[in-house]
Amino acid sequence: MTSPYDVLGVGVDADLEEVRRAYYRKARLLHPDRFTGSSPEEQERAEAEMKAVNAAWSTLRNAEARHHYDIEAGLLDDDGDDDEAPDDEDRWEPEPQFRPSVFRRGTVPLIIVLVLVAGLVASGIAVVLQADNPSPRWSTAGIADLRSAAIDAGMTAPQADCFVKAMTSRYGPSDDVDRAVIQNVADACR
Repeated sequence: MTSPYDVLGVGVDADLEEVRRAYYRKARLLHPDRFTGSSPEEQERAEAEMKAVNAAWSTLRNAEARHHYDIEAGLLDDDGDDDEAPDDEDRWEPEPQFRPSVFRRGTVPLIIVLVLVAGLVASGIAVVLQADNPSPRWSTAGIADLRSAAIDAGMTAPQADCFVKAMTSRYGPSDDVDRAVIQNVADACR
């Protein structure tokens, strides 16, 4: 019979972390999903090896079970006190309890909802702010230049403001606008 140490490929003095790493490495190599397309003989061989790896892990992960195995295999001297685990029992940890995935715990759905709500709020704010400035395509300097040109053409400040608002709401800064349209807007603001 092969020892659990040989099955996992670790030394007799291996600590729990080394045993755990060896177990996970072997379990990944022998997992049944890796042999789905293999021949039935290969699948049976992998299944038998996986059972041996699981049995070895079951023995070596528990300090008390490992101690008893070591005594039975003659790896430790039996001092007549079989029920006692080794003195360094504090280095052995129980098998880790796996926490459910983040996706299953509800954290991610909550984050998704919060991101969606923040996006809706930001969109609402943008719509409200855009009502004040109908054409965000115009830079502040472009609007100031247009206003100055209107005042230079003989408009008063309120008329120039009316002209700027009408032009920036309908046209972009690089649009070709017919002179007649410009004249009509200027006349409407006077």
